[in-house]
Amino acid sequence: MPTEFSDDRPTERLFKPDPALMEAARARGRARWAAAGEAKAQERKPPDNPLKPRAAAIAAMVAMLVLGGIAIATFNGGSGADGTDLAQPSHSYVPGLITPPEDLPVDSESPYPTSGRPTSTQAAIPPPAGDTGRAPAGVRSFTTGPGCGGYTNVGLYRDGRKGWVDHGDGTCGSSFVSIPMSGDARRDDASAYAQWTFTVSGSCDLSVFIPNGGLEEVGGNPTVYSVFDRNGVGGTPMASFAIKQVDKRGQWVGAGKFRASGNLTVQLLTRGQDWNGSGPTYAHHAASAVRADCTA
Repeated sequence: MPTEFSDDRPTERLFKPDPALMEAARARGRARWAAAGEAKAQERKPPDNPLKPRAAAIAAMVAMLVLGGIAIATFNGGSGADGTDLAQPSHSYVPGLITPPEDLPVDSESPYPTSGRPTSTQAAIPPPAGDTGRAPAGVRSFTTGPGCGGYTNVGLYRDGRKGWVDHGDGTCGSSFVSIPMSGDARRDDASAYAQWTFTVSGSCDLSVFIPNGGLEEVGGNPTVYSVFDRNGVGGTPMASFAIKQVDKRGQWVGAGKFRASGNLTVQLLTRGQDWNGSGPTYAHHAASAVRADCTA
């Protein structure tokens, strides 16, 4: 069935805008723009400074270094009751690590000439320089060491020229012990050391005797010692000192004045390099007599 469409055009209806409505719309628009113009623009924050975490880390490291510096600071020493300067703690003690931390002298070449090498035979230990054989009034003298009593080998083992080696006839004044080095000039073998112990009180001058011998017998370059105001080692030592044994063979070496409150212990540490570019040298530290001259 055909669809019939009307030929009449739709009638256009024109609507006249209402002035009141137009004005109201314009008013609302003006209000929105005014509100938008008065609102403060959102404040843009600068991006986080990427250096702040790094600065914080640097500050933390500096604080740790400052605290570490306090721990290892070297003191000039105090005065005892008699007005003499006494050794004070010179560092913080970390077993197995070098103490004090300063660079110690190490010869890059052999300390021995091609001829005239010292022999390994030690004559009787001479008294310290200026010693008349009798202690001054008020001074008590004590000597400890291999064959003399008061001496202990800790961690001793025998392995030919690599291990611990005894020298002399076992009597006081003719005997010393060669102690293997750790192999590292800045690290000890904490399980091995020599120990001298005195039962003394007061202010004591310590002297260490360095025997004669070749590099395998007396090769400390240097040898480092710790001093404890107690019977035995442990905790923080009162002080430490180093002796370049290769330059002091056959001599007594003064180590300083120390305060003892009943016991005084000296410990020889094993740090040292016993090799060079050609291989092992079997260098050893030497442990002989130690003397304490004490006043109450």
